[in-house]
Amino acid sequence: SSSSSSPRAPFNGTSAVVIDNVVSTFRNQSDSPPDGGAAFAVPTPAAAAHTFIESSSSSSSSSTSHGRPGGSKTALSATATMEAPAEVVESFTNEDEEEEGEEIADVERTHAEIEAEIEKLTEEKGGPLRVLFLSADTGGGHRASAESLAKSFQMHYPGTTYDLLDVWTPTGLWPYRTLVPAYKHMSAHPRQWKLFYHLSNNFFYEICYDFHTWLTCERGIRKTIESYDPDVVVSVHPTMNNVPMISTRKVAKKKGKDIPFFTVVTDFGSAHTTWFQKGVDGMFVASERIRKLAKKRGSVADDKLVMSGLPIRHDFAVQAERLGDRTSEGGREYQKSVRESLGVDAADDRNVVLV
Repeated sequence: SSSSSSPRAPFNGTSAVVIDNVVSTFRNQSDSPPDGGAAFAVPTPAAAAHTFIESSSSSSSSSTSHGRPGGSKTALSATATMEAPAEVVESFTNEDEEEEGEEIADVERTHAEIEAEIEKLTEEKGGPLRVLFLSADTGGGHRASAESLAKSFQMHYPGTTYDLLDVWTPTGLWPYRTLVPAYKHMSAHPRQWKLFYHLSNNFFYEICYDFHTWLTCERGIRKTIESYDPDVVVSVHPTMNNVPMISTRKVAKKKGKDIPFFTVVTDFGSAHTTWFQKGVDGMFVASERIRKLAKKRGSVADDKLVMSGLPIRHDFAVQAERLGDRTSEGGREYQKSVRESLGVDAADDRNVVLV
């Protein structure tokens, strides 16, 4: 699935930070990435070019209808007729049409030049990309994070496609093929979930788990990843880091190209030990606590850790852009309009929780 959006649409900070780091690594060269996602509110050169094309088209349409900017060609000719001889009016009109033709030709040339520049920039940036997200339906947060990032990839690099892959279910091997139904069962039995989580959240379990999954599943996972032919792999699931990373490295070697592997930790306060693998190209975390866990449990280097926050849907970024400073007069007016659109009495100052 692929789509593109308005080049001037605001990006949420987390997705911008993740994508900037992903593409910078994919290009294998420094492009002076910003420290945070706010800089991505400025359109990329290709996006700016698209905007210019649209404005140029508008100008072309305006010129065709009205002649020179700032006046109607018909009105101008009528005024000239009253004040000048017919031959002067005809000469003036011909010159006006010639200038109009030159303006249109200039716009057409500009279109061609900009389209060529867009194609060049796209090649230099490494986009559009084929992005492979690793996740499973074990709670909505993993999928939501992947789709949020995928949307921002497509906005930054129009034409980008993505897939969401559950690496364990296709293996057909027990117990890994039961990941989703087992999660649903334990979600309905919190005590079982708590027991399993704490028994598995340690270094000994991680070593055994990594070795057994590598021994029994790596070859199948490698073939599956290879079939997608990705340009970049992004894991948003704690169980899909070690073996998928190894498989991605082997696929990259076979194909003779760089396929970076990134982990986006979707937990905020605590995180399972299987999240953290020091061999990744980059790891994006949401809090200082998770950053410390990544260093302690995974020995992840500082230069691979990025404090980015949690990915959110683009819709939230749009609302935040419109809201601005919530304490300002404009911010309060916008909040009032939102409450009214939801059918909530704007004069009611009580807090509202949307479930």
